[in-house]
Amino acid sequence: MTVAQHSTDSVPACEKNRKHSAIDRAKKSIAPQAELNDWLSDSSAVSSAVASDSIHVCHGGDDNTVTFDDGGLVYRDNVTRIPGCSFTHDVHGDCLPHVPAVLTGLLEDCDTSTTIFKTTRVLLDGGPSFARMSMGQGKVTLEEYKHYCDSGEADNDVAPLYVFDPDVLKSTFASDEFHVPECFSNDVMACIDGTEYRPLPPAWLLVGVKRSGTPIHDHPLTVAWNALLVGCKLWCCLPPDVDESLLLLNLYDDEEDEDEDADFDLSALEWFRQCGKLPESAKIIVQRPGEVVYLPAGWFHVVLNVETSTAISVSLALRRDLPVVLPLLMESDEDFATFWIDRLRLHGADMEGALAHCCIDTLMMKKTQKK
Repeated sequence: MTVAQHSTDSVPACEKNRKHSAIDRAKKSIAPQAELNDWLSDSSAVSSAVASDSIHVCHGGDDNTVTFDDGGLVYRDNVTRIPGCSFTHDVHGDCLPHVPAVLTGLLEDCDTSTTIFKTTRVLLDGGPSFARMSMGQGKVTLEEYKHYCDSGEADNDVAPLYVFDPDVLKSTFASDEFHVPECFSNDVMACIDGTEYRPLPPAWLLVGVKRSGTPIHDHPLTVAWNALLVGCKLWCCLPPDVDESLLLLNLYDDEEDEDEDADFDLSALEWFRQCGKLPESAKIIVQRPGEVVYLPAGWFHVVLNVETSTAISVSLALRRDLPVVLPLLMESDEDFATFWIDRLRLHGADMEGALAHCCIDTLMMKKTQKK
């Protein structure tokens, strides 16, 4: 979507006169060229599909569903729950499943009722397509975001913003009240943290009002785990070899086919409304507090907050995945692969054994011969 520039005279009178909230100021920081009205639902087109009260969560024993009033859409959980204690001594995650799963019992020592709405300023993400394409950043305090959730301000947004911030996890909240499960405690990509190949932190705090969520994407090199502390999330996970047309991404082989006014991706809410019949391989998860969603590397996923939710999301690379990940990376980005391999070798015999399974020396020799 292309956002046109507006002169001062073209700004609606209601926008000129209204007192801007902290979220309004963040929106202007994220997308300076957009008017605040561009973020809102078109009042002439508001339907029950956009309203928060049109999304219903039902928990009935093993039958967990999310229903959308619009079109009678129903998403039913079909993913296996596995006791987290099954991986108590699996410090490298070698025995973790190769399909998405929900791990239970891992947050029993975590006080999920703890309030984290303090004065810390946090990064925002989400919003309409023009906001997700923007390089601008918006920040608010957690208390200001809580007001956005509780006051009904978020209900007016066509795609609400959500907190997506790494720094708050360095607080007392994370260090004293939350512990990383053992099966996720060894990240073989940690050796390149902070470098040009992994500049972003691996762990993020997510706080999202109902109807907010992350558009469809994948993590080709890393697994991910998401610990839900408060609320409810709806997930759809699709395997790495899924037909790309099912992802509903605006990808074009020919620049002439590109529609400049088309959103480059759909918000999580719109994706669930438009995805249609899903393949049998699709994994649907209705995640409840205390549950940890585990996602293997390469799986596409879209996540919608069907209740206002607080979660911690972490990505890491498993030792067991190196024989698959590194040869593929060597083909697509040799500099990245070589840098990572060199860092891994500094970790001694343990990593040398894992690298031997990848036939890395043979691959590097073949690359050199081609040059």
